[in-house]
Formats: sequence, C-alpha cells, structure tokens
Amino acid sequence: MKFLFFLAGLASLGQLVANNINWVAVGQRVLPQTLADAAPFPIGFAVNPAKLLNNAPYQQTVTQEASSVTADVAMKPSRISPQKGAYNFELADQLVEFARAQKKRLHGHTLVWYIDTSPNWLKQIRDSTELETTLQAYIQTVGAHFKGKVASWDVVNEAVDNQGVIRKDSLNTLGKTLFNVGKILGNDYVARMFQYAHQADPTAKLFYNDYGQETRPAKLDAIVKMATNYKRRGIPIHGLGLQMHMSIDTPEAGIENAIRKLAETGLLIHISELDIALNPGKKKDFVVTSELLEKQYQKYKFVVSTYKKWVPIGQQFGITLWGVDDGTSWIPGFCQCADAALPFDASFAKKRAYQGFLEGLK
Repeated sequence: MKFLFFLAGLASLGQLVANNINWVAVGQRVLPQTLADAAPFPIGFAVNPAKLLNNAPYQQTVTQEASSVTADVAMKPSRISPQKGAYNFELADQLVEFARAQKKRLHGHTLVWYIDTSPNWLKQIRDSTELETTLQAYIQTVGAHFKGKVASWDVVNEAVDNQGVIRKDSLNTLGKTLFNVGKILGNDYVARMFQYAHQADPTAKLFYNDYGQETRPAKLDAIVKMATNYKRRGIPIHGLGLQMHMSIDTPEAGIENAIRKLAETGLLIHISELDIALNPGKKKDFVVTSELLEKQYQKYKFVVSTYKKWVPIGQQFGITLWGVDDGTSWIPGFCQCADAALPFDASFAKKRAYQGFLEGLK
C-alpha cells in the first residue's frame, strides 16, 4: 500500500504566536522551530503505520517534528509472525516506505521480548534446541527482510528483572503465560540473540532495551555489567536503550545516575520510550491542572538537558517519545485511568512539556 503524504497549510502567524511556539528567522521568513530542527541528535516518535496513513494531523506532527521513527507494535514478533512459519511484513513495510519517503531514520522494535507480544505458538515451545533454532531463524529472517532499511534494532527487550537477574518467570501477575526464554535457554541467551541479529544485518546498530533503570539500582547495575561483559567478549552490541516510562514524581537523582552510568559504558545511548505521566497514582477522577503541567514541563527539560550533559556527542543516538499525542498514548489503556504524558495533547497542540523539551536542548 502506498502512502498518501498530506500537505498541511500553515496557520497564521498570529495563531502560532498565540500558541507559544518558538520561532527562528530564516532570511526574510520566520519559521517555527521544531524538535528535529532544534536537536543536535535524532528526535523520534513511536508510531502506528495505520495512523500515519489515516490521520493527517498525526502524520503532519511526525513529519515535522521527528527525524527518527520506531514502530510501536508493527515490528513485534506477534505482528510479524502470528503463526509458526508464516511472516506478515505489510504494516512494517508501510513504515519503511514512510521513513524512506520522509528521509527519517527507522529504529526496529523488537526482535525478542518475553511478554504478550510474543506469539502464542512461540511461547508454547519448551525444548531448548527447538527454541534456539526457532529464534535464530526468526531473527535472521526478519533481519534479512529489513536489511538496509532499518538502521538499528532493539534486539532483546526487558530480559533483566527488577532484582537484576535474567527473567525466568513462566506467568505474569494475571496468570498469563509468558515467553519463558530465560529459563529455557539460560542466562547467556541474550548474547546469542545479538550474534544472530548481527549475522542477519551486519550494518545495523544493535541495542539492549529496558525500563526502570532510573528507579531500580540492581537492574541498572546488572545491565551495565552485561554490556561491559559483552564488549569484552566481542559480542556485537552497539547501544543501550533507556525506556524512561516515568512520571512527574520520578526522582531526578535516579534519572541522572542512570544516564551517567549507561554513558560510561562507551556505547550508544538511546532514550527510547520517553513519556512522563501526570497521574502516577492512577486516580480515576484525575483532572489535569496547570500545576501538574508545570511539573511535567520541568521534568522534560531536566531529562533532555541531563542527556546532553552526560552523554558524549558521539554516543548520542537520540531521544524517542513513546507515542505522538495524548490521544493515542498507550498509558490510559494500560492503567485504565486518565493521563496526559506526552508533549502534544489529543488535538496535537503543543503543551508546556514541548517547551520544556526545547529548553532542555539549549
């Protein structure tokens, strides 16, 4: 399916000034300064290819504000291989086409993940040899399909638990079967997945990606230790993804500590899934207030400025927001509560958080 790329008319100068957009002079023209324009490193959004096709404001926001895109779900194993031996690349290929047409970097997410986005047929495998060969075949088939199209991959997502050890749980807290790869293949399976991914596409940058490193010291230390070990052994790891799904209450000391420690590995550092929740208590009667928006503004500014401070230029892979706008954010559906965690509201208007992101770049 071919993409239709929308040309949106510019609003009047008076309207844009009223909306508190930063401006830069270009010759005799005055143009709004976007995140992509302002940043010295790539700025990304996690996107849904169907919304890029069918939602003009959504597509316009991504086209104007981002220099990188990540598939939110279209490249996860359950979408690409819902049945054993069958591959469906249609949605992911639509995103490839969009990224090429708009000259944006495409980051692949993700090849191996323990949670529900692994297809049921894969989660049922219990034999270690069968699972190893199946994962190798999957990674190499997917990697070869996207070779030269995807700049980088989250090879393994969230393999380390909150205590700093490789996950071995069979069930989640709701009793659902998980992809129990750590228990079946052992603690060193992550390294082998990187080797398979590198064999499939030697040019792609390969990342380990995880959440909660800013609030869980044991997890952070384990990931740093793992990355250091892989570098010493010659495992083809190029970067670390720091998801940063957090809230206005997340301690700044933990944020700074995580960014600094990951940067000390010498690997590329990607803030890969950033959003900052206003309603960490998951209140059902939650109402957004100006005070909460101000705290969110300050937190976005702190995260961005801290990334610039501690990550050397050559290691700055960029910052990716997990979603485009509050109306399509994953958080309300996950917490069954109201929230507004992104710099754009549900009408794609720039919030105070957007200004904080820009100020953090200065």
